[in-house]
Amino acid sequence: MNYIVSDKNKDFIKVIEKVINERKNEIFEFFKKEECKLNFNIYIYDTKEELVIGLKDRGFKDSPDYMVTCFKDEDNSLNFFVPKDNPKDNEFSKEEYNDVIFHELIHAIEYALFGEKPEWFNEGIAKYLDGTYSKGMKYLFDNYINKTLIPSGEEIEKEFGMHNYDSYDYAYIMISYLIETMGHNNFLKLLEDENLFNKTKQNLLLKAICYYNELIYGTKYYNADLNNPHWLFHGSSKKLDVLLPQQSHDSNNNKINIDNALFVTSSLKIASAYAFKDSIKEYSKNLNWNFEVTNYENYPIMTMKNVKIKDNLEGYIYVFSNNGNVLNEPKDSLQFKIYDKVIPYDVMEVKYNDYKDNYKVIRN
Repeated sequence: MNYIVSDKNKDFIKVIEKVINERKNEIFEFFKKEECKLNFNIYIYDTKEELVIGLKDRGFKDSPDYMVTCFKDEDNSLNFFVPKDNPKDNEFSKEEYNDVIFHELIHAIEYALFGEKPEWFNEGIAKYLDGTYSKGMKYLFDNYINKTLIPSGEEIEKEFGMHNYDSYDYAYIMISYLIETMGHNNFLKLLEDENLFNKTKQNLLLKAICYYNELIYGTKYYNADLNNPHWLFHGSSKKLDVLLPQQSHDSNNNKINIDNALFVTSSLKIASAYAFKDSIKEYSKNLNWNFEVTNYENYPIMTMKNVKIKDNLEGYIYVFSNNGNVLNEPKDSLQFKIYDKVIPYDVMEVKYNDYKDNYKVIRN
């Protein structure tokens, strides 16, 4: 290893070497590889500010505000600064910074073993190993994941760390999901099989969120806040691959409900009513029927008068992740509108008998 350091900071070399020597075996064991020779350039700067300036001087122009250290595969370099003896509350202590050194060492060893990989993949592995999420997955979902809209996988892939949400959270849950569902040995195959990796990463973030929501809350489409939902639903008696906006009408001439849009809801219960409604109308076409469906998750979700219902009635609920491009109207209701054609993330085939306790049937 080659250190680039001022005389003032030479003592910090011992700190870095101690972390490397004590913890490198953890990383090689995780990757199930024999220890190889480590040949990095290690730059040590006096302060965080000098680290950022130093990187810019070396040609790395775009350094995120949160950066306190980094591994640069472009020149095979680890980059650190020396933490203060008496740090402020928002600064790293020397003990905390040892974990940061370990995190970057993970990147450096992974690169030495496997070469360049996407940033979210690298960061997810490092976060999986460095102990950041020691409070557990439920804490992470309760306090962070289920309090923000779900970004797209493409956004995580191409714009990692460039948004208000913490990209590292999503990287961590994707890697955790892969290791838990594939097994450690099969996960490691992703590092050396590009075709398998590209196939596996499709819809990976949504799959991971659904997986942990089901483990933690008992439903993969958990909405922590129905007014600011992760998941949106559309019910229909038809099974379709793509859903298109359509002109709607309203018998009471309510302008909010008259629009050329795809009407969706944050409530799975409300969507279920629309999964069965058109079929029930068809069965009841010779009757003086009436339907009312609430825009709020109150009982009854749907009230039906003078209808025929078949015991084996089935319908479909379409599932979309909320990317923020929806209109909530009426405001603070559970009704939303989408104005573009959409391909659902999932299509659930549902049975009337599983949802009928949410409805009220009045017969004359």
